[in-house]
Amino acid sequence: MRSGGFRLWHVAVAVVVAAAGVGGTLALRDDDPSPRPEREVATGSGSAAGPGGAARLADDDLDAVADLARRALKGDARPSRRGETALASERPVFAVVRVAGERVGSDWAVGASAADNVAAGVAAAAGQASAEERSAIDVVELAIAHSFRSLELKGGGGMPANVHRGVRGVELRFGDEVGRYAPTHMLATNRDFDEILDDFRSAHGVSDDEVGEVTARTFEADQLLVPVDPSKPPVRMFRGNAVVDVGDVDGAAVERAADLMTTWLLENVAGDGRMTYTWWPSSGTESTSNNMIRQWMATVALMRGIDGDAARREVALRNLRYNLATFYREEGGLGVIDFDGEVKLGAVALAALAIVESPDRAQFAAQENALLRTIDRLWHEDGRFDTFLRPESRRGENANFYPGETLLLWATLWRESRDPALLDRYMRSFEWYRAWHLDEKNRNPAFVPWHTQAHVMVWRETRDPKLAAFVVEMNDWLLAMQQWDGVQYPDLAGRFYDPDRSHFGPPHASSTGVYLEGLIDAYALAAGTDDDARAERYRQVIVRGLRSVLQLQLADDVDLYYVSQRDRVRGGVRTEVYDNSIRVDNVQHNLMALRKILATFSPADFRS
Repeated sequence: MRSGGFRLWHVAVAVVVAAAGVGGTLALRDDDPSPRPEREVATGSGSAAGPGGAARLADDDLDAVADLARRALKGDARPSRRGETALASERPVFAVVRVAGERVGSDWAVGASAADNVAAGVAAAAGQASAEERSAIDVVELAIAHSFRSLELKGGGGMPANVHRGVRGVELRFGDEVGRYAPTHMLATNRDFDEILDDFRSAHGVSDDEVGEVTARTFEADQLLVPVDPSKPPVRMFRGNAVVDVGDVDGAAVERAADLMTTWLLENVAGDGRMTYTWWPSSGTESTSNNMIRQWMATVALMRGIDGDAARREVALRNLRYNLATFYREEGGLGVIDFDGEVKLGAVALAALAIVESPDRAQFAAQENALLRTIDRLWHEDGRFDTFLRPESRRGENANFYPGETLLLWATLWRESRDPALLDRYMRSFEWYRAWHLDEKNRNPAFVPWHTQAHVMVWRETRDPKLAAFVVEMNDWLLAMQQWDGVQYPDLAGRFYDPDRSHFGPPHASSTGVYLEGLIDAYALAAGTDDDARAERYRQVIVRGLRSVLQLQLADDVDLYYVSQRDRVRGGVRTEVYDNSIRVDNVQHNLMALRKILATFSPADFRS
């Protein structure tokens, strides 16, 4: 489900002197690279010896840390130890001072106790800010390092996998040069471990032959946000966030999340109607990549969210008109969605679906009919579709996506027309793709939600048992993709990703969203056929998936602690807990899923 351009940011980094003690540090700007797929790479082992033992801060230490940080901002950097606690241990500290999310100063302090280093690090970070900035500082971000682990980079050893980003930081040494990168820094700059190593090499001229001479350790850290306002308590973070408990998932929380997603979607439609494709919160910039499938699904999401609101209707129609004017063409009576010379079945079908679901559908009848003619051209009597009009060489690709998207359109059209000829074609395609999907070499979770939504729509009218049987067969198989018991980190629970079947693709918020779109329909089918045990399994998986969605949404001051352009970000859905890029389908799929769940579940159904 991933396509579009990738971008790597490699920036030169400056070597600065540590605020206290030994060791150079690397001062990095808040840039935003593209995400890399999650990989399972050995993360090394070894002693936690050296600065930063395994002792973690107790809850009773947090107020003392906040007091140290606030006094340091006022020029009083004297530490105030509280007995033999973790604050008395020798632990490096990374301190950042921010104004409305923007970093105005940051530094490491090492070689002393954690208490000393908190005071010295905050003072040094604040010293980098201008007088005006210093008076406006509203939060201090702290990463107090512990639990160092050695990494082996020689002999093909690698940096940690993406799953550890934001939980672990990394320390790199080459000769006398030292770079420490806090887990909160990696989150705020949206950088992975390999990119950090590339930056370190660039800064210190480390050649390919010299990489083996770089020594590396990962470390964990107590992650704290200290509001400057003393009436607000310090916040302990995990991976730069607060872990959402599944018990907090209820109708009110899901409705708030849907409202925020709706606002994000509406506010990311420009004056000319263009929808933001990807926004990078760290750098406050927009990607130049694009994808027609996701753009047209966003238009569908806008249409479904109008709810009689005149302002929303205007935005949705503005977006529809922009997409038609920019990407729609008619060629020999066929309507095409042309992007970079490609015409995809899925884009054609979703453009037609957006028109069909528009309250002003009649205005676009010519385009709708031309798009439907293209779909007819790509359909075969045996039920299969050519998935590309052009290039011809790709006509069999992406069969896990585009035929299901097209069947969702056909189901929508048949529900309104009851055309027997259309139903006949639909069922021939159902039979062909059921056999295709059940062939083990083709089986893929991406197939499931599209066909589920289409088949449940038709089943509600026909009660065809073949459709119902295939829906539950697909979704029963999909359930094993969700992570829950024994998950490596608590903020990953509820996402859909099987490390043992990573060939299906990396974990992604948009995947969770579209799976939930299908699962809520499968739940309704099971409940409607008195299949109570299966309905309960689906319900539980949906609630766990909602936990993951709420975890990924950027909604409050903790989520946004490093974000300066908050109006462009609030309500958006991150790609992963360690990748803050907001792609439009992260939002649209989850929003459409949440709306269906809210319309289907009773308050009691949200129980964990």
